[in-house]
Amino acid sequence: MALTNALIVEDLEMARIWLAEVLQRALDSVRQVDTAATLAQARNLIALRHYDLAVVDWSLPDGSAESLIQNLTQGPTPTLVVVATIHDDDAHVFPALQAGASGYVLKTQPLAVVQSQLQRIALGEPALSPSIARRILGHFHALAGAGVVAQPEAEPTPLTKREEDVLRLLAKGYKAAEIADKLDLSVHTVNGYVRDIYAKLGVRNKAEATLEAARRGLVR
Repeated sequence: MALTNALIVEDLEMARIWLAEVLQRALDSVRQVDTAATLAQARNLIALRHYDLAVVDWSLPDGSAESLIQNLTQGPTPTLVVVATIHDDDAHVFPALQAGASGYVLKTQPLAVVQSQLQRIALGEPALSPSIARRILGHFHALAGAGVVAQPEAEPTPLTKREEDVLRLLAKGYKAAEIADKLDLSVHTVNGYVRDIYAKLGVRNKAEATLEAARRGLVR
């Protein structure tokens, strides 16, 4: 996936500079990096140009980034969004992913770690800090341990055994080529399974697919 135009939405100047450096180190394909300090500035830029990738702080001077993320990810040509923040609690993590973010990284991590996580986005994988991935799984494990079962509005769409195998590996962070190798399939076939899984689950990205895998007990 070629990510050429990027947007950074961050109110602190030093953090904007740092994120721009991380982004350009992580993704050689990026040619244009625009920055905004507020939601209003970001919306003005979005009206002028399409961005392949946006790295967005969750808490900005003029509000939460939730609606901005929804706008970026729900258009006819969706933008990949990674939330970069200092918040690692459920009150921030889950709303960001539910809004459509494909990743959630912590700015408190070393540059090299964030760089590695952003590189996953170009491979079509979720960019999740390890502590965030553990929190997502821990959340559903805690619900299961407490005997709490979410009641869906309708019966979940069943997956075939092979689709469950693919989803399980996908949620564990395996790339399409690695899944193909493990399941003795072609990469083309794996990508077809992934498309079918997304359609059945009603999800838009791997972060949402990981959440659904945890809900279904496919990831331990």
